[in-house]
Amino acid sequence: MPVKVKPRIALALQGGGAYGAYGWGVIDRLLDEDFDIVSVSGASAGAVNGAALVAGLAQDGADGARATLGAMWRDVSSCSPLGALQMLDVTHGMFAPIFDPFVRKTLESAKLMNNFVAPWMPSSVRNMRALREVVGRHVDMTVFGAEKTIPFYVSATNILTGGARIFSGEDVTLDAIMASACLPELFDPVVIGEDHYWDGGYSANPPLDPLLRTRKRATDMIVIQLTSFTTQAVAGNVVEMMARVSDISFNACLLRDLESLLRLQKSVRDGGVVDRELRDVAAVNLHMVSAAPELGGRGAAAKSDTRWSTIEELRDLGYQTADAWLQEHHDELGHESTFAFEEERGAA
Repeated sequence: MPVKVKPRIALALQGGGAYGAYGWGVIDRLLDEDFDIVSVSGASAGAVNGAALVAGLAQDGADGARATLGAMWRDVSSCSPLGALQMLDVTHGMFAPIFDPFVRKTLESAKLMNNFVAPWMPSSVRNMRALREVVGRHVDMTVFGAEKTIPFYVSATNILTGGARIFSGEDVTLDAIMASACLPELFDPVVIGEDHYWDGGYSANPPLDPLLRTRKRATDMIVIQLTSFTTQAVAGNVVEMMARVSDISFNACLLRDLESLLRLQKSVRDGGVVDRELRDVAAVNLHMVSAAPELGGRGAAAKSDTRWSTIEELRDLGYQTADAWLQEHHDELGHESTFAFEEERGAA
């Protein structure tokens, strides 16, 4: 029987718009466990969740993380353009069958028109003011880089080079979080120094490499996925096609990084490599809490739906998915990997 090991967890948080609420639910369930979270990385919505998680942990442990994430997502919903419908109580309960299709069609139409109307949107939209203010209200940015704060890594995509920049320590500013979440079809580029940035999902979604090289080594890396690698059907219209293209492009770098990591680990294990750092990388157990199949059936524009009722549904789904995953894999944490690349690629 293997010696009991308290897992040291590195969390890698994928981006995915409003599906970040699903990621919140997964994190919430993981916080129930007696794990040491030793590092976090994130892109886009994953960067927003990661900032709230790390800042909350620094302030008041797991309770602080839960409180910060909950307050932030409630505020995201309050600032949503869909908030008025939610306040009128017409998009859930007995009215849902009437108004939900209307909301979905409206969001799909908006997605279709974004490329045409975005340049003429008010500057308060183009400069991400709403999200900037929400994150600024709930996340204490001064904790990043402090000695007792766990390492946090945020990716953004340099527009000129196409490469990923990984922000860490004191470089994790509000601008860096906004850069990581900057969708070009909606927002102006975020300028940091002399460089211009778009969403980190295009280049590192989420960053994996920094999590393997932190001072306090992780026994396990858990990737929280928001967008499934596969789908059940070919896109049937332009909006579905746009959504699928976005999903493929945002998953491409994660697929690349996972393949590279698995090849490296296998080479080290099979080849008798003596380099200490490479052996440490090979020793990290890899896991993925996959995107729940139910996420794939929510519609082409579901990642834009920030009504509180929707956010609650996504959070609960994430919590339930993580709970089921832990029931199956809890005892393997600290001992062996559970991620099977072929199974994930073939999953619905």
